[in-house]
Amino acid sequence: MQHTQAQQQNFSSYLANVQTAILRSSFRMLGVEWSHSNLKLEYNMLYYIVSGRCKIWLDGSLLVPTAGQLVLLPAGSVISASSYDGEVFGKYYCHFTTFIGDNRLFDLLSISPIIEVDDRVLIEEHFRLLNETYTGYEMTSILRAKTTLAQLLCYVIDNSPTRIINDAGHRDIQSITRVLDYMRARLSDKLSVEDLAKFAHFHPRYFISVFKSMTGFSPMQYMAKLRYDRACSLLRTTNLSMNEIADRVGILPDYFTKFFKHHSGVSPTSYRELDKRT
Repeated sequence: MQHTQAQQQNFSSYLANVQTAILRSSFRMLGVEWSHSNLKLEYNMLYYIVSGRCKIWLDGSLLVPTAGQLVLLPAGSVISASSYDGEVFGKYYCHFTTFIGDNRLFDLLSISPIIEVDDRVLIEEHFRLLNETYTGYEMTSILRAKTTLAQLLCYVIDNSPTRIINDAGHRDIQSITRVLDYMRARLSDKLSVEDLAKFAHFHPRYFISVFKSMTGFSPMQYMAKLRYDRACSLLRTTNLSMNEIADRVGILPDYFTKFFKHHSGVSPTSYRELDKRT
């Protein structure tokens, strides 16, 4: 399924604020004793098969992952598994939760359960680092572990042959997606939180809570981010005057330089000159 650029852009905004929690991470060599039957877990499982093969039934479909493949088993799936006819196999694995707002990530994004790995050294190093930091005692250990998991998830998503955004039936996702499109289309307008909440058919207080849980920003912070991003694009790609750019992004001309410098650390004129030199 092909998604529009706007759909992918919106979902990228949600992914940037995805909330993860690691429940377990390790490496095991397994054989005939390894089996599960009709499990329905509330967390995701990510495997990396380093040797041998195994059998996994995912919602009734048989998978036979082998060495050099990643396997993603989403939360809520019905899973049965066993070794392949008693063969020994080795796997790294991580159990984790991942949410966008109140929605599980892989309820919103369907991807292929098996991912071919073209750089085995890289993925094995990621898992070794994930295991090491997850069990570490440094102040930053868990943060490092979550950063490594994020890199693995990016690899899985980027390399999946199938990626389908499933926002149907998720009212909050559909509403906030419509709001993001509305905001981008009306950057030059003076929109208030009340205007955006009304457009989403939400109470303002609930709207602010849902919006921030999904994007990591308040509605007005996100609007400022969109205005800054658009201003940067216009400075790079056009010869419009500062007043014209300010008008297009909905910033008062007298305030535009201060607004831009607050977000970038340089004046818009300096930004344009720097871009020409790079």
